[in-house]
Amino acid sequence: MAEEKAGVSIDGLSRLQSAGRDFARAEIDRIVRVAIGELRSRSAEGVFEDVHARHLWDEYCWALREGPFDDHIIIGNTDFGSISAAFDGLLEAHVLAEVEKLPKHAQVFLSALAFEEDDDSDEEECLGCIWTDGVVKVVTEAVNECASRRNLDLIGPDRAEAIGYEIEGIGFVWSMLDRTEAIGLISAHVDTMFDPDADLHPLAEEMVEAFLATAREDEDGGVFLEFLGHFERKIGSMIEDGDVLPFLQEMRRKLLDAWDG
Repeated sequence: MAEEKAGVSIDGLSRLQSAGRDFARAEIDRIVRVAIGELRSRSAEGVFEDVHARHLWDEYCWALREGPFDDHIIIGNTDFGSISAAFDGLLEAHVLAEVEKLPKHAQVFLSALAFEEDDDSDEEECLGCIWTDGVVKVVTEAVNECASRRNLDLIGPDRAEAIGYEIEGIGFVWSMLDRTEAIGLISAHVDTMFDPDADLHPLAEEMVEAFLATAREDEDGGVFLEFLGHFERKIGSMIEDGDVLPFLQEMRRKLLDAWDG
C-alpha cells in the first residue's frame, strides 16, 4: 500500500512560517500587556525612598533604568536577594505563568520565534520543540523595551523641576502670568497635581492672587482691559446677580412697602 504524503511547496511553507511568526508576535504582545497590567495592579513596595511610585510597574521601570540595585530585600529572617534581582524574578514569574497557560501549539509557535532570535540555537534542530525559558526571555525583553521608553522624571526625586517641561498652561490667567512664576506655583504644589483626589483650591487661590498682583502693577491698565474683554459676559452676570439684582429687589421692596402704606 503506497504511503500517502502531503506535498507542501516552498512558497506554501514560507507563508506558513510567516503566519506562525505573526501569531507568535501577537501573542507576545498580549503577554507583555498582561505582565505590565499585573505589575500596575499591585501597590508599590516603597523600596525607593525618593521615588513617587504608584505601583510595582513604576518601581520595576525605575529599577531597570537606574539600576542595578544590589541592596538586598530582607523580611524577617528571609533574604529575597538584591532589589533588581527580586524585580526580575517577579516579572519572570508573571510571564512564565502566562506562557504555561498557552496551548501546546501556541507554545511551539512562540518557541520557534525564540529559537529564531537566539544566536546560539540551531533553529532547524529545534523545530517543533517547546523552549519555555526562551519564550520567557523574549517576553521579558519586550517588557523591558516598554519600560525603557517611559519618561520616569515625573516619579523621580526631581519631579518638581521636571513638571515644568511636561505641562502646557491654558486659560486667561495663565496667559497673563510670567511663565517662570506660573511654573513655580505649579512646582510648589507638585504632589497636589499628581493626586487625583487632592484639593486644587489652594493652588487656584495662589494663582488668582498672582494674577491680581500683576493687574495691580499694570500702570497702563492693559491687563484689566484684557480681563474685561475676555470675561465680559461672566463679569456682566456676576455684577447682575451680585449687585444689580439685589439692589433692584431691595428697591422694589421699599416701593411696595410705600405703596401699601
